[in-house]
Amino acid sequence: MTSTADSGGSKLVGASVPRVDGPEKVTGSAVYGLDAQMPGMLWMKILRSPFPHARIVSVDASAASALPGVHLVLTGEDLKGRLTGGMIKDMPLLAWDKVMLVGDKVAAVVADDEDIAQQAIGLIDIEYEELPAIIAPEDAMTADAPILHPDAGSYEGMPPRDEHPNRYAGIHFAKGDLDAGFADADHVIERTYRTPLLHQGYLEPHACLVYVDDEGIIQVWNANDTPTGALQELARLTEVDEDNINFNFNYVGGSFGGKSSGTDVALAYEFHMRTGKPIKWTVEYDEEFQNMNMRHPATMRVKAGVKNDGTITAWESEVHFAGGGYAAYAPLPAILGIVEIVGPYRIANVKVDSHQVYTNTSPCTYARAPGHVQAHFAGESHMDVLAKAIGMDPMDFRLQNVVEPGEEYPTGEEWENVQAGAALRRAAEAAGYYDPKPEGVGRGVAIGSHSQIGATGSVAVKVMENGRVEVNHPVFDPGTGTGTIIAQIVADELDIPIDRIDVVTWSTREGKTGDMGIAGSRGARMFSTAGFNAMQEVKGRLQRLTSEFMGWDEERLTIQAGHIVNGANSDERIAIEDIARRFGEPVGARTDEMEGFDSPWNGYGVHVVDVSVDPDTAEVTPIRYTAVHETGRVLNPMGFTSQIEGGIVQSIGSALMEGLFYDESGRVMNPSFADMKLPTARDIPSLDVVVMESDDGHGPLRARGIGEHANSMAAPAIANAVADSIGARVDSLPITAEKVYQELK
Repeated sequence: MTSTADSGGSKLVGASVPRVDGPEKVTGSAVYGLDAQMPGMLWMKILRSPFPHARIVSVDASAASALPGVHLVLTGEDLKGRLTGGMIKDMPLLAWDKVMLVGDKVAAVVADDEDIAQQAIGLIDIEYEELPAIIAPEDAMTADAPILHPDAGSYEGMPPRDEHPNRYAGIHFAKGDLDAGFADADHVIERTYRTPLLHQGYLEPHACLVYVDDEGIIQVWNANDTPTGALQELARLTEVDEDNINFNFNYVGGSFGGKSSGTDVALAYEFHMRTGKPIKWTVEYDEEFQNMNMRHPATMRVKAGVKNDGTITAWESEVHFAGGGYAAYAPLPAILGIVEIVGPYRIANVKVDSHQVYTNTSPCTYARAPGHVQAHFAGESHMDVLAKAIGMDPMDFRLQNVVEPGEEYPTGEEWENVQAGAALRRAAEAAGYYDPKPEGVGRGVAIGSHSQIGATGSVAVKVMENGRVEVNHPVFDPGTGTGTIIAQIVADELDIPIDRIDVVTWSTREGKTGDMGIAGSRGARMFSTAGFNAMQEVKGRLQRLTSEFMGWDEERLTIQAGHIVNGANSDERIAIEDIARRFGEPVGARTDEMEGFDSPWNGYGVHVVDVSVDPDTAEVTPIRYTAVHETGRVLNPMGFTSQIEGGIVQSIGSALMEGLFYDESGRVMNPSFADMKLPTARDIPSLDVVVMESDDGHGPLRARGIGEHANSMAAPAIANAVADSIGARVDSLPITAEKVYQELK
């Protein structure tokens, strides 16, 4: 690994500091949502539909109710009319009239243990009348497609619709004269690219524990990294005041967007209120792969015109996302990242149409870099296709067309730090792009960009009387290391070792922050600012109290090695904990930051990969990987590059092996980790990460996020490398040996 990250003179900010939550996690003492349990709790299991689209004719739960150990069975009729969702409220707690996908929830049971509950759901008899189903997204807007949600206009949160009734969201963007652009081209090339349904690959499944305590507070443990949103939806569904709901802190065993809703917490609450018992629910992995909120499958048609001199004259993209049976899991209707399909290139004539449509498949949500992953695969693959058509090297073709500082994006966006060209040039140098390749090796490149959102960030810091320093924040950490960054800042500002700091995450009721959780690459941006500003208040209070207690000039006080030092006499100093003791309570402060959702800065990444393709088996093996990322100030190089490396591993998985696939009935054919492979160490080549650090970033520490950016470029870079190796292109993910073999033959 190579990094240009600089500590900027600080002791810890800018240094590679181990994770403060590492010891808990590696020793097994960390509590996750899956771990929560209580004496006397009942287990909840859900009966799911075997059909992708069907009318529920009748339900007979008598045999299940009579099974010893079963406490209660609920069906859709018991909860009729109760719809839930993120922005669009379109998913029933239990279906009562028809089912919209294989795995739709039609009944649920609570019993003394998990085995009895599983046995009970097998005793529920449901009669269905099958209906025509839509599996492929491009089929949803045809004239003869069945209307899956005829009452969609009445759903709370549904945006206005003026197109096909199965289309519930999307983006339309156009500029210039597309027809004139195509007419001006020497070559017009159209291809269709496809990405499959993709599970985020977290190893902790969805889970929750729900009960009401003696004070009437709904207590929840939930595998969820966005607890405030889940709390607000639970309050809406139950008509309970938000102040009477508490999501207790637990770690989240991976999310990547997949655990951003309080999945079935409301259903567990219904069972608790009817039985008086704590309710525990966990998902099996066949349920995860069939029913949970995953990355949207996409069908992307790209048509572009190019001149022989390398000028791109026009670009048209039409994208269909399979939203699944419900839009409930998406925090916002439209997948904004799809506009990245046009890339950071000079293109005068552009049109992008995206359609998110109802299908009788798994409900989908935002997944790490939503829309960007699909867009970069299609857009960067097509850039190589255009380069080949005019006989130009793919890197040279990108460098000729890439936007440079001061230029406008093809989508009309203007960024303060357009560094796309600089990142391409640095990548070409770092990867030895123009060096000769070994025989049989293909080389591919892809560029991508990603910004970060703002919203809220809250941090409290308290200097304790025992010499410890407590840091509070609201992040239910799924692995991002936000608490470590805050601890680094606090340690630097107090000039103390980081092991004196205790990072304690608030429950939702303790913090009452309204925090939107980990999303949009916002963690470093918002919580570095909140942590730094909280520390300025704490330092100010310590200095004021010291001046009051000691009679020293407040304006001349400094903090050194955890002591307040009298600038007039450096031999006079007092420990910060002594100030807290004399004050009679911890000396602390809290800041609640709020920023807009926009950022003036983009982050640029260029990935270059060499692959070999076995001529006999068609197996694709990445053998060298270089990733260049342009960013702001790096607060923790080890954490930063780990995010990049983790994203590359995820992206290599989606490029070569990952994906969930439906049979004709809409059932996922490979619903387990035995059949849906994740990459292991043997699948990953040596990774060379180069960080282009700058002062262009947010807040006093000039940070930018990296969480979503790194997992978008491997798939197109590998696709381009394979095409370079074998002279033929695979247009759909994953790029399996079977697909490559077909192209070779």
